[in-house]
Amino acid sequence: MTNTRESRRGRSERTERRSVVQAVDVALSSRASFVVVLTVFVVMGFAFAGWFHVHVAAAPDERGHVWNILLYAERPVLAGPYLQQVDPSQLWMGELVRSPLYLYHYLMSFPARGALAIGLDYEQVVFVLRAVDVLWAASGLIALRSLFQHARVPASIGLLAIVATAFTGRFTWQAASVSYDAPAMAALFVFAAVAVRFVRGGGLRTLAWMAVAALFALLMKYSQAPFVLAGGFFAILLRYRAAGWSWLRHPVQRTVGGLRARPGQSIVLLVIGGVLTALAIERFGLNLLQFHAVNPACTALHSRADCMDYAIFRRNYAASRAHDLAEVNGTLPAFAPLSFLRSWVTIYFQSLFFFWGASFPWRPNPSVVVFGASSAVVGIGIALTQARRILHDAALTWCAAVAATYTFAVLCFNAATMVNLGESYAFSGRYLLPAMPLAVVVVLVGVRTWLRRLRPRTRAVATAVVGVVLAALFVLYNPLSAFFPYAHSAAWYSDWGLDVLPRWLTGVES
Repeated sequence: MTNTRESRRGRSERTERRSVVQAVDVALSSRASFVVVLTVFVVMGFAFAGWFHVHVAAAPDERGHVWNILLYAERPVLAGPYLQQVDPSQLWMGELVRSPLYLYHYLMSFPARGALAIGLDYEQVVFVLRAVDVLWAASGLIALRSLFQHARVPASIGLLAIVATAFTGRFTWQAASVSYDAPAMAALFVFAAVAVRFVRGGGLRTLAWMAVAALFALLMKYSQAPFVLAGGFFAILLRYRAAGWSWLRHPVQRTVGGLRARPGQSIVLLVIGGVLTALAIERFGLNLLQFHAVNPACTALHSRADCMDYAIFRRNYAASRAHDLAEVNGTLPAFAPLSFLRSWVTIYFQSLFFFWGASFPWRPNPSVVVFGASSAVVGIGIALTQARRILHDAALTWCAAVAATYTFAVLCFNAATMVNLGESYAFSGRYLLPAMPLAVVVVLVGVRTWLRRLRPRTRAVATAVVGVVLAALFVLYNPLSAFFPYAHSAAWYSDWGLDVLPRWLTGVES
């Protein structure tokens, strides 16, 4: 009798635990939850856009971006996006005539025109531009949701990956800054969503949309090429593994059939694709033909003396000269791969989740860093134990392969910079943001797979531990917790920010 009662009690407890887990899963899977996450992100992004002092923001080159935008905004609308010549005094903003980064500045000049037309001052114009970038980032989160839906990732896991991305400090702060990063990532996530759809069984039309999305992503930020190339390569490879070249047979007949079946969509595809192709040929193609580089050196169009007004050119020139001189004198230190890798991982991790840059650097709480890093290592380790099961799915294989390839490309670029210049330039967690949601969703699916293979009692305990760890990570690593405990200087905040934020939060005495 006693054993029967205990067994009934045990079954009741297990049923209750399952019902709680299922309720959480259902809540996270709902469309309303995503809308809440998106709304909170936008509100937080707008808040940081107003709180940040001009130009103390996550983008160290925000001032240059703003002035590039204003340069276009002050031109007649019919003048178009191309600059035939610039005054040498404007080279502090960078090389502008053949820059492959012009499209972002040109597009953002339209909200800037509107802000200037209604009489807003400089700081207010900057806020408007920051707010537009927040909306760009929000559109990227919508694209991520589409990506995970096409990948057939459980909706609750997809939402957790979106939360991890949206509320990573660097993503929010970067979105609240005037920089091409937010729209470039949004374009990249659209490309990723289309690529996964192609992997799942797309045909020529999906491949065409993937090419269009790739062109737009590259025009927004050409340095995203490793992601685009890896994404395209693995998409075609995985599609071939699943169905051979069957989707490529009779291309003319299929194209004509597609035009007849969906003429409206086909016209939109052709128009957008044609415009983006023309823009890419004009900028990338002509630059390669004329200057043998996608992004020509400043000295290819201007004198070295004039280019010295550009801070990045001046910095790289000085570093290159110092490096060459040290090499001639035999005082150049040998490249230490292990030391470099340790420094790279440390800087990227801290600058991904905490505000870290050339101006106002700080050291995050070591215990918080250790907890987060340990959690990441354990999560990745668990996912690796489930790699065979995870990689059985083509879409997750694509996510894992692209994230790994892109991260390796960033590592190689930074290593080359260290070898050639002896400096850790462009060491920033923001360069890993495009790969982060792909890696996170693979790890979360791996952890979920591992949990489902455990015995019921062990699974219940492990699920509770995972839930507590995820909640703790959110509390410690969200953009508010990773910012305010450290930003205790008036230099961080705009006048509006100092007025509306409580003194105990900013640590700034009035």
